[in-house]
Amino acid sequence: MKKRNLLLTVSAIGLVLLSGFAAFYPGGAPASTTGSPGDANSCTQCHGGTAATAAGWITSNIPAGGYVPGTTYQITATNSLGGSGNYGFEVSPQNTAGTLLGTLAAGTNSQLVGSGKYVTHTNSSATKAWTFPWTAPARGTGNVIFYGAFARAYPGPTTLSTLTVPEMMNTGISAPTHSTALISPNPGSGHFTITIPESMRSGDGTLRILSASGKSVYATKYASKNNSNVVLDLSNLPKGLYIMTLQNASGNKSDKFVLK
Repeated sequence: MKKRNLLLTVSAIGLVLLSGFAAFYPGGAPASTTGSPGDANSCTQCHGGTAATAAGWITSNIPAGGYVPGTTYQITATNSLGGSGNYGFEVSPQNTAGTLLGTLAAGTNSQLVGSGKYVTHTNSSATKAWTFPWTAPARGTGNVIFYGAFARAYPGPTTLSTLTVPEMMNTGISAPTHSTALISPNPGSGHFTITIPESMRSGDGTLRILSASGKSVYATKYASKNNSNVVLDLSNLPKGLYIMTLQNASGNKSDKFVLK
């Protein structure tokens, strides 16, 4: 009887090994399998084969100019593998040394593993896209690389993808306290008050909002002769660093601000 039980136990272990450890992880990938230089494991250890690489499977709403430290953005991981079966993913924002950068949070149908360093699916299914929050790290961190691994079923194909996002430069702006401040609050969440300098209240002018790269994203005319303030609603713009400019016959003025 003991010999029979031993054979059954060995057979059961063999089946688990042959299934690529799938029985151990029915509700999400194990930590450290994104394919980053700092990860100890690989998705192919469970799913077999050789992982392909692809671009564009990890996307975000981070502006092209880069992330603002301390700002929360939405990251989307899309498993674009074809065929039928259940789909899964794992993503981690790291540097090339494998250090976690920023703070992850779970989204719909996703969970954190590895003490919050990785985000993965909660249950492999027909779902092929997951969106989750990420809060950018402290100023001076520099580039952040999102490493991602994507898989379908077992045995099944696997693909690695990355997204590199830069840090937006010159974001260290606190609310100015001197008399030359033109925009407040700074940083602000969407509604701003522009104070027209006395030297520019002699006639109508143009107010523009420029992105950090210098692209005009908002423009309006203002009548300043009897009005020292202009109120703006910029909540529809992406979060980031902007430049506000005022121009009329008397000259021009500008001020930087952060939309958080």
